[in-house]
Amino acid sequence: MPRKPRAPKESAEPVEEIVVEQVPVEVIAEEIPIEHASEDEQDIEVEIRNQDRVGRDAIHGLQQMAFDVVRLLRENAERLGAGAAEQLQSVLKGGVSDYLDPDFWRGIGMVLEYQITELRGLIQRRIKGEYSTDAYGRDDEVIELLRPIASFLYRSWWRVRVVGLENVPAEGGALLVANHAGVIPWDGAMLATAILEDHASPRLVRILHQKLISSIPILAPTLAALGQVPALPANAERLLSEGEVVGVFPEGMRGAGKLFRDRYTLRGFDATAYVQAALRAGVAIIPVAVIGSEETYPVIFNLDKAARLLGLPYLPITPFFPWAGLLGFIPLPSRWVILFDTALDTDGLGTDAAEDASIVSRLAGVLKMRIEALIERGLAERGSPFIG
Repeated sequence: MPRKPRAPKESAEPVEEIVVEQVPVEVIAEEIPIEHASEDEQDIEVEIRNQDRVGRDAIHGLQQMAFDVVRLLRENAERLGAGAAEQLQSVLKGGVSDYLDPDFWRGIGMVLEYQITELRGLIQRRIKGEYSTDAYGRDDEVIELLRPIASFLYRSWWRVRVVGLENVPAEGGALLVANHAGVIPWDGAMLATAILEDHASPRLVRILHQKLISSIPILAPTLAALGQVPALPANAERLLSEGEVVGVFPEGMRGAGKLFRDRYTLRGFDATAYVQAALRAGVAIIPVAVIGSEETYPVIFNLDKAARLLGLPYLPITPFFPWAGLLGFIPLPSRWVILFDTALDTDGLGTDAAEDASIVSRLAGVLKMRIEALIERGLAERGSPFIG
C-alpha cells in the first residue's frame, strides 16, 4: 500500500513556505507520447512523472526506470492483444509507491511471459511455413517481437543520446560508416534503433555483420530475420542500389575485440571497398561515431591461443567474465552518444569514380579522419561514462 507522508517536525523558528510548482498533465503527455495507452496506463505514467517533485533528484533514476518498465510492459501488451492489456491494467493499478516495491518489479515477469508466448506462436507458424521474408531473410514479425526490448535498452539501460540524426536522408540509399567495439555488436543494434525510433521518417538500417557469424547455426538466421546481411561489399552495393540505408563497421572483429586500453581508437579500419560500393550506387557516405559501446564489456585481455583452438576470433576476459558466469554477459549500463555527421563531399563524382583508386583512397582517408574527430567530440560531450 502507498505510504502516508510523514508530518513535518516542529521548529522553534518560522520556516519559509515552499511552493512546489505543479507540472501540467498536458505538458507531460506532450513530452512522452502515450496517446496509444489506455486511460489507466496514462494515469500511471503521468503519476510517476509528477510524484515527489521536491525530492526528485534523489529518486529520479528509479522513477525513470519505473516509467520505462511501464512503457515496456504496455508496448508488449498492446502488441499481444486486448486480453493481455486488460490483465496488465489489473496488475498496474495502484499508487506510485507500489512501483517502488518488489511486487511491482514482478511485473517484469509478465514481459517475459508475453515474449515466450509470442515466441512459441512465432516458432509454430514457422514450422507450418506460415510466414514470409524478403530476399535477404528479413522477417518483420521477428523485428516487431524484439523491438520493445531494443527500445528499452536504447532509452533506459544505455540512455542513448543522438546528435545529427537529420543528416540521415528520409528516403533513398545511404551508407553509414561507424567505429566498432563492445565484443557483442550492440553498437549496430543501437544505431539501427536510433533511426527506427527517433528519425523523422523511421527506417530499418541494414547492418552488415561479419562473415564468420554466417556459420553459427542459430545466430545467423536470427540476424537475417532482423534484416542484417553478411559484410560483403557486393551486398552493400546491392542494398544501396535498392534504396536501403546500410550500416557498416570497417574495423570488423579487430574493433569488436579490442582491449579497453585501446578504447576509442580505430583498429584495422579499411572502408575502401564500402566507399567504392557507395560511389557505384550514387548514395551519400555518412560518418558515424558510437560512444558508449567500449564500456559495455571492458576487455582486460584476450585468450588468443584458446580462441584459435575454439575457432573464435577472440576470447575476451572482462572484470565480470568468466568470473560471474552467465551474469558476465549482461552489458554494463554505460551512457551512450551516437553522432551522425554530414555526408562526405562527392559533388561532381560519377559512378565511374569508384574505379579511380586515388579518389577512393582520398575519400576513405577523409572518412576515417571525420570519424576520429566525431569520437573526440562525442567523448567530450558525454563526460562520465556512467554517471549523468
